[in-house]
Amino acid sequence: MDDPTISVVIPAFRSGSLIKESINSVLSQTFQNFEIVIVDNNASLETRNVIQKMSILYPEKIRVIHEQKQGNGSARNLGIRESRGEYIALLDDDDLMYPQRLEKQLNAINQHPNAALVYCNLDCVSYDGQTIMEKNKVERPGSWSRYLFGDSQRFKNDPLVEPRPSVIFFRKIRAIEAGLFDERFNPFWVEETEFYLRIWGLGPFIVIPEPLVAYRLPSLEFLNKKRTGNTNWLMAKRNLNLFFTILLENYYCEGDNDIKKRFKKIQSQWLRELSLEVFRYHDGVRIGRGLLVRALQSNVMDLKNWKWYVRSFLPAQFLLKSLDCEKFASENLEEIAPSGTLDRLFQLPGDQ
Repeated sequence: MDDPTISVVIPAFRSGSLIKESINSVLSQTFQNFEIVIVDNNASLETRNVIQKMSILYPEKIRVIHEQKQGNGSARNLGIRESRGEYIALLDDDDLMYPQRLEKQLNAINQHPNAALVYCNLDCVSYDGQTIMEKNKVERPGSWSRYLFGDSQRFKNDPLVEPRPSVIFFRKIRAIEAGLFDERFNPFWVEETEFYLRIWGLGPFIVIPEPLVAYRLPSLEFLNKKRTGNTNWLMAKRNLNLFFTILLENYYCEGDNDIKKRFKKIQSQWLRELSLEVFRYHDGVRIGRGLLVRALQSNVMDLKNWKWYVRSFLPAQFLLKSLDCEKFASENLEEIAPSGTLDRLFQLPGDQ
């Protein structure tokens, strides 16, 4: 049997019956020379049962492989390495392709042979998949990349966007050349952003300006089920700090005042966002305010820093309202982040 042109890689975790809809959306594509590589990444029993039934029904289309190392990066990497197609289309296990996704993205990448990646717009749909909550959502660059690259002609012509994984399409060889996903970010958070930075260095991103994928907005119950025991805000911030360290290693120059100013803007924003997590704890006000002081030292002109610094002196009930919280977290901050843990995040060279 000839190898397929496209391999659709679907990491499977805790989507349950939703993965059946995702698989069916691939099977309904107008372009049919594909395989579906499902990566069982310690999937729940319900999810596994659905995968098994679908693979029995469509053995000529579906392959199931197993990755024990928990994480989006590990699962996607194994799926990409084991794929037989020249091209890779990623799809999360609860999202849906529209019928012409593969056909249009394959045409686009063939028309732009130097492209590192093709992506598209998306529709955000309700958890049950029946209602479009946001139509034709356009992907935008992150603020960090605007701070770092925004003045460059390359960025103006070809902005470094951070699409949902379910909309990206690329040559397998190009992803391998980029180094695949960095598994230090397991189980997830920021691994996609870091991958986009590296593959963007290999060529332009091409956008198809129409929705070819439906991104399913999770219900709170589903989100809790999917992430229970696998993540918390501190893990997310540690991953973001790892990415900050990678940026420093690749772009920071002590003698370049312009680049130092750019990094201070990134540092300031991420310190402020960290402080908002800390304020959710009844013993976090002092530490959160200290983080805001650091943010102000890095970028005193950012009015958002001043706004939150003033709010940090409000009575507890008003501060919680500003954070859109009804009450403080049940744990103590010290239990989540022992003394000194947060001070070590987002440090620039020379910071004390």
